Amino acid sequence: MSMRSFLRSYLVVILVPLLFALFSILAPSTFLTSYNVQTILTTNSVLIILALGETAVMVTGEFDFSFGGTLGLSAAIVVMLITDFHGISSGTAILVSLLAALLVGVLNAFFVIKLRVKSFIVTLGMGTLTTGIGLGITGSQTVSNPSKFLSAVMTKHAAGVGLPFFYGLAIVLGAWFVLEYVKTGRNMYFVGEGRKAAFLAGIHVNRIRFGVFILSALIAWLAGMVMLGQTTAVDATYGGPYLLPVFAAVFLGFTTIRPGRFNALGTLVGVLVLAIGSTGLEILSVASWITQVFDGGVLIVAVGLANILGGNLTETWT
Repeated sequence: MSMRSFLRSYLVVILVPLLFALFSILAPSTFLTSYNVQTILTTNSVLIILALGETAVMVTGEFDFSFGGTLGLSAAIVVMLITDFHGISSGTAILVSLLAALLVGVLNAFFVIKLRVKSFIVTLGMGTLTTGIGLGITGSQTVSNPSKFLSAVMTKHAAGVGLPFFYGLAIVLGAWFVLEYVKTGRNMYFVGEGRKAAFLAGIHVNRIRFGVFILSALIAWLAGMVMLGQTTAVDATYGGPYLLPVFAAVFLGFTTIRPGRFNALGTLVGVLVLAIGSTGLEILSVASWITQVFDGGVLIVAVGLANILGGNLTETWT
């Protein structure tokens, strides 16, 4: 492999230790500590989980903007059922929230596949709709988490790192294995590269598209359970701020490991770049707008690089 090919494939990967080294030099007493590393991994577990769900959808050439609303709605349902219906256990409440998330995925798939509405429009509307329902359930207020079960499961640690990070890592490894070595994963790539060609090759295109919307909803539900367990309170809008970093991580992932392809390991690298950058800026006590500039700038650069590597992606989804 030539140096040019190596840099093309791993430049973003190299950026991870470079950013870490930069902030370690600028703030050695606070950034370069085991506690900070553990905190970075733990607090970004939800971002890892959500980004992997979006990766699966985008592999097939679709968008899903509804994950934030699904996350908030799932958490709100658990809180409502346990708080307002005292005889309902955490397990039952969690199951009901799972069914609600599945319904979101089914509706997304129905409108996109059967009614042929662009996934961009459908999921954007669904995200707003589910957020609104979540706000209605919580009375537009931040409510406390009544689930001791979720709190116990999601706040446990291993080697100082919260277990949700390892849940996210397991999803990354599972997604990587499926996309690289399982026929279903390869078919997902074929669908994303061209539905007509995939159909002519005998691939069940709509079945795969349906499946990824269901998967995305399930992963958003899991992220909602993680967030509810990690925090002492929940707000139906908690998922909204993840929209930009999720897409930034996925597009960064498109430019690395397997340049020109959305891939699980690349997405993980993208999350680490964002996590290290935002944490470093916070430790340096820069103005909050600089962190927003960083996140937005990363997304713009990532999309630009993705277009260079993979053709005009925006035309594929419009």
